Amino acid sequence: MKKLIYFLLTGLLLVNCSNDDSFISSADRNVVSDDRSVSFEELLILINLKSTDSTYLVVKSIDSVNIFINNYYWAKINSQTLDTSKVDKFLVGNKYQSRNKINYLVIANQDIEQPAYETAGEFARYLNAAYELKPGEYACLIESFQLTFSDLSTKKYFPHEYAVFKVEQNSRSAFAGEIEIKLN
Repeated sequence: MKKLIYFLLTGLLLVNCSNDDSFISSADRNVVSDDRSVSFEELLILINLKSTDSTYLVVKSIDSVNIFINNYYWAKINSQTLDTSKVDKFLVGNKYQSRNKINYLVIANQDIEQPAYETAGEFARYLNAAYELKPGEYACLIESFQLTFSDLSTKKYFPHEYAVFKVEQNSRSAFAGEIEIKLN
């Protein structure tokens, strides 16, 4: 009888050891849902600024790019900074220009104001502000942006340029394409 109890206890110990979840990552242990879908987070856009028929504007970055997706506010973001010292350019007035097309990369994550969550209502407003992009086709609007020129003067532009993009199932980002904006 003692041998049988000893045998059962040893078996239970082995079963418990084999169920050890130490090989499961801490992120998997904290997951409430077993849904492994990836949510959409960012939109990628290439913008080039055409100043005349044959030249493009050269700036360090495009500032305060105001983006809407299907008429919903998405983000106000700066483009990635460009090292203009390595660009073949010439000065016209207070603006650098180049005969080569220059693309500025904009990586737009959804911009949602995050309140301090003092009340349940503030948290609810935060959740309601999130605009989830499900798989499908969307229109991206570049509503406005600001440029800083070589003399540190700034000018705001309102191009109202659209680009169409598609969100795929379980994709983290989408490429809206290249947008050429003609400046006056």
